Amino acid sequence: MPKRYNYCPYCHKRIVFKIEFNDIDSSLYPAPVYIHHKDDSCDKIATFYVDSLLRVSYTELGKKKSLTGKDIKMIETI
Repeated sequence: MPKRYNYCPYCHKRIVFKIEFNDIDSSLYPAPVYIHHKDDSCDKIATFYVDSLLRVSYTELGKKKSLTGKDIKMIETI
């Protein structure tokens, strides 16, 4: 389970989360995944898009719908 680092698009603090291939819809890349920034000052959810190597390609504010109709997994920060 690789650890990934990025920045929260709301508060711009560094976040850390763990992601696996079964957390994403591999039929579409970049694949969306919800990241919940569990921090007392933020506590927001953003949509992160990851590539086939589980690297974050880009982010969007809020929760976006899946283009394939499959459920998008929610991952909490560590």
